[in-house]
Amino acid sequence: MSSEAASPGELAQSGTTQTTAGGLFLRRSSGLVREFGGWDVFVFNTVGYALGLVLAIIPLLMAGAVPEANVLLTVVIGTVFTVANALTYGYLSAAMPRSGGEYVFLGRVVHPAVGFTANWGFTWSQLLGMALYASFTVNFGVAIAFLTLGNVLDWSGLVTAGEDVGKEWPTFLLGTAFIVLVAIILSLGPRVVRRFLNILFIPAILGSFVTLIVLLATSKAEFIANFNSFMDDRAGGETYGSIIRAAHDAGYVNEPSTLSALILAIPIGYYIYIGFTYSSYIGGEVKEPGKTQPRIIVATLAFAAAMYLVCLWRFYDIVGKEFVNSVVFLDNNTDDGSGLPVDPVLNLFVGVMTGNTILNVIMALSFFLWNFLLLFVIATIITRNLFAWSVDRILPDAVTNVDRRFHSPWVATLIVIAASEILLVLYVFTTFFQQVSNYIVLYSIAFWVASFAAIMLPFRRPEIYNSAPDFVRRQIAGVPILVLFGVGNLILFSLVLYSAFKLPAFSGPTGSDAVLFVIGIYVAGAIVYWAARQIQNRRGVNIDLAYREIPPD
Repeated sequence: MSSEAASPGELAQSGTTQTTAGGLFLRRSSGLVREFGGWDVFVFNTVGYALGLVLAIIPLLMAGAVPEANVLLTVVIGTVFTVANALTYGYLSAAMPRSGGEYVFLGRVVHPAVGFTANWGFTWSQLLGMALYASFTVNFGVAIAFLTLGNVLDWSGLVTAGEDVGKEWPTFLLGTAFIVLVAIILSLGPRVVRRFLNILFIPAILGSFVTLIVLLATSKAEFIANFNSFMDDRAGGETYGSIIRAAHDAGYVNEPSTLSALILAIPIGYYIYIGFTYSSYIGGEVKEPGKTQPRIIVATLAFAAAMYLVCLWRFYDIVGKEFVNSVVFLDNNTDDGSGLPVDPVLNLFVGVMTGNTILNVIMALSFFLWNFLLLFVIATIITRNLFAWSVDRILPDAVTNVDRRFHSPWVATLIVIAASEILLVLYVFTTFFQQVSNYIVLYSIAFWVASFAAIMLPFRRPEIYNSAPDFVRRQIAGVPILVLFGVGNLILFSLVLYSAFKLPAFSGPTGSDAVLFVIGIYVAGAIVYWAARQIQNRRGVNIDLAYREIPPD
């Protein structure tokens, strides 16, 4: 990392300024550059929702939270609601094409304090996510890859490694190694990050396509035979049929799908897409953002929906909903469990479906990469949020230091990595996450509040709205289409928050300690903003004036 770094203030001395058609002052002083084209944004957002990871855990999540709900119908309805989220963030990103997501949207439309507090809560959810997904990369990405490959290669040592790697110290050490690698790549700048993601996206998406091909080519009878052989060789000898019978003997009842279950499950139909709008947090680095952001966000959603629906249709047709629910029921409610050596995720079953070594290696590598690459996307958006706060004088100016050679916000990166490592310790060695950390509620509050930026923009900040691209300013029966998207987004996240508290198996802890933790995070954000405002006022700086400006390019 170069020791020479420039802050936005220094760069501004030689920079230029310009004014939008609406009279908004633009500060060209961030030091970041627009590196991300359309394909790069598609890769960034697809990695953001982690296609292969989500495909793997949907059966586990649905069986644990709402086992009676129809999975395919849940995905379809959830996708329809998610369109509102796609267009809300896509259109707001086109109207205000800068880094920071809802911090920029709410801060420029509602009030800087609202924007900062919402984005502060979202950023904390992502910091918690760094620890969570570093652990997932080990416990899912590495462990299940070892187990499936050990089965195909008949290598007991690899199977044992897959069982052992999920223990505390291996999880912590490997998770730390992954976080350090994230720091190294991010320090080399957005160009290297972009290329790194684009290159490794190829084997990741290839593995997902191989998964689809295996699902299309396998019959239920073939799966049952392969599964019984796998359990006989690698586990306790349980069979497909004996697991279903054991679950029924233990009290499992195969309930038909109900409307109430479907309503509760709809937010899971959104959750599978979380991350597909993450390019809005790097808006200042996207080329032609007015065109690129909304188009690619919608394209990302369409691609994800197609993959989810086809893969899940075939998975449940082959494996069977009753069997998946039986496995999860036994694991959650009996001492002996189902007998499976690891969690019943989709990629474990797909690995069992084929004995082809090459295909299993491709799928194992792919699943690891979906977990691993997600860390880079999360870390990137957190650094951009910190950067945006510092530009508006909420954090010290040092946070905006950008390496002159690589154009990387290196101070912000160090902050993110240090915080991630501390949270990884808490995740692995304590019960902190199990008791108080509700990742879904934290980010959903921020997205819920962001709805008001879309609803209020045409009326609260007409100069920004009138300067936006034509498609953002379209109307239906005299009502701005952006307002309708905002209302849809508000409804979606009202449902998500409702389900989050009704279904702890979906969202995480919902007890009093967890509620106080969420409240504490958002109250802390308001306090940080108030404290920064007072400090800057004493220096003669009114940070509320940022409300009138578009952040630096």
